[in-house]
Amino acid sequence: MLVVDAAELVTCRTTPGGARGADLDRLEVIPLGAVAIHGGRIVAVGDTATITAAYRSETVVSAAGRLVSPGLVDPHTHLVHAGSRHLEWEDLVGNRPRSIDDGIRTTFQHTAAASADVLRTRAMADLDVALHHGTTTLETKSGYGANRQVELRLLEVADSLRAHPVDVISTFFGAQVLPAEFRGRSGEFIDSVIAMLPEVAPLTEYCDVCLDPIGFSLEECTRLALAARAAGLGVRVHGDQTGHAGGAGFAADIGAASVDHLDYASEADLRKLARSSCVAVLVPGVTHHLLELVPAADGAVPAVAPKGHFPSLVAKMVELGVCIAVSTDYNPGTSPTLSMQTAMQLAARLFRLSYSQVWHMATINAAKSLGRDHDRGSLEPGKIADLVIWQVPEHGMVLNRFGTNLVDRVIKAGEVVACNPVGSAAWG
Repeated sequence: MLVVDAAELVTCRTTPGGARGADLDRLEVIPLGAVAIHGGRIVAVGDTATITAAYRSETVVSAAGRLVSPGLVDPHTHLVHAGSRHLEWEDLVGNRPRSIDDGIRTTFQHTAAASADVLRTRAMADLDVALHHGTTTLETKSGYGANRQVELRLLEVADSLRAHPVDVISTFFGAQVLPAEFRGRSGEFIDSVIAMLPEVAPLTEYCDVCLDPIGFSLEECTRLALAARAAGLGVRVHGDQTGHAGGAGFAADIGAASVDHLDYASEADLRKLARSSCVAVLVPGVTHHLLELVPAADGAVPAVAPKGHFPSLVAKMVELGVCIAVSTDYNPGTSPTLSMQTAMQLAARLFRLSYSQVWHMATINAAKSLGRDHDRGSLEPGKIADLVIWQVPEHGMVLNRFGTNLVDRVIKAGEVVACNPVGSAAWG
């Protein structure tokens, strides 16, 4: 296959280790670009004249007047779940917020009541939506089980999603929040999660731990992370979302693949993170959906946004050279979106990130957080041919516009797997 005549070909290729600091703003863009593909892998990338002079194919896809980019990589979702929490969100808007951990326990109940078939049908449909919005690789966590039986069901459902074109990477999140029946016995609960590791390890690649005021202590997270590593799993961290708990520093110290949220990370911990290979995963959908940068309309003077400090904290991450990725954090309570386009658009708006920065964060850096930057996340020879052809000619337009799906076609491993027939075609 040849993909030719792209108005812009955005490669997102970087030096090894992902884009950091000033390199986040060095986005490779090839005008009138082309990609040569064979056997599901990229053979060559360059301008159309050079590629078509060197390669021939019976399948030629014209991207004339359109942007071509790597497939988007979503490194943090809670894909497999049941139920909706839209009533909870209306309470938030009405200044009657519920705690995040209580909301999660509501999803425990919805998910426990759903059969594996119901969960799988919903997850496959959700993957279709993600794919049509440009996602070609997606991580999903368990964590809505609260007990061995349901956690195994979630992991088995995630494992059954291999038939879908989107590559699904599974994470065991058995200790997301403390189940109500274990209140006052968090250590005992962590012991029960550790006891599950030999059984869940064949079904998953990572174990996530929650070092956060609504999660677990440093000692409990350390025990779980070390046990997970002994079981052959990589480690991911939910850290510092609702308050400072040392999650970012812990993730760097323990060699985690990623640490996600980071709303209250300290500068000292971010400096540790910058010296490590751990990727900081931002979840702007949560910041947006929970109105965390919007002052409450309760008559308070002066009105203050709950997390008005967060954009400055993200700027500090960039300044220090932290490797940063962006995700949807798709879940029914705090970020009910499957669109990486939306996550990218929100990251630019809420955190004042440049187009180039966001494109790197949603592709090569996101792939790095999943240990997949060697074979995806950028357009370069040898990597899997995961591409998105967009309805717009320039990469900045994907972030400037919002509220509309701008994907034209998605190519997964050299095959066209999704087309969106409705879109804007008249661009000057």
